[in-house]
Amino acid sequence: MRNISKVIAGIAVILALAYAAFALDLVYKDKVDDFATCVAAGNPVMESYPRQCRDKDGNLYVEDVSVDPVETAMIEITSPKEGDLVASPVFVAGRARGPWYFEASFPVQVIGADGKVLGEAPAQAQGEWMTEEFVPFSASVAFDPGANSSGVIRFKKDNPSGLPENDAMVEIPVSFKAPGAAVGCRPTGCSGQICSDQDVASTCEYRSEYACYRSAKCERQSSGKCGWTPSAALSACLANPPQE
Repeated sequence: MRNISKVIAGIAVILALAYAAFALDLVYKDKVDDFATCVAAGNPVMESYPRQCRDKDGNLYVEDVSVDPVETAMIEITSPKEGDLVASPVFVAGRARGPWYFEASFPVQVIGADGKVLGEAPAQAQGEWMTEEFVPFSASVAFDPGANSSGVIRFKKDNPSGLPENDAMVEIPVSFKAPGAAVGCRPTGCSGQICSDQDVASTCEYRSEYACYRSAKCERQSSGKCGWTPSAALSACLANPPQE
């Protein structure tokens, strides 16, 4: 009789341990602590940029869209900045190393949160592009946001070979202004040297002092007009501009 009791007790312990292990496994599988596990748990994904997933408890997880450091070593974007509110046409500027270009240009695309290409234009090198050094670039890209309120500006390495291993790109998340909405002061002109709330056409010769405006503040002045806000750093840079 005692042996039967021991067997029953042993079976009960084994079943209890098995149930505990099963319950813990379920808890572990259902654990959500980042975007990937939120999606894996079957929670809804919002097609914003970056994408967002909300779990059953209402917690929001944002997809990591960090840029490959190798790519950031090849191209630097000065305009627009991440999170900027942009309107069509959007002015883009920065500098990229020579291998990012082909025939002195590379493609820039405006991509909506729905993944569709909303506009595209070539960014033109403002200097000799056949070098390993950084070469300034700029472009204006016209686009139609449609129903999209956000998206990215995609800077693609020109890849005439078509080989996937030679592809590279950097994306800057932005928000889109509704058509007809007021547009604030922003860098414009071919080289981003003009601060205005209108799109201004200018000649595309590049001058070394234009680099000084990359870190300057373009905003509305006390006169009510857009302009570069004076600063000691800007004055010093204009007096002795960097030679790129």
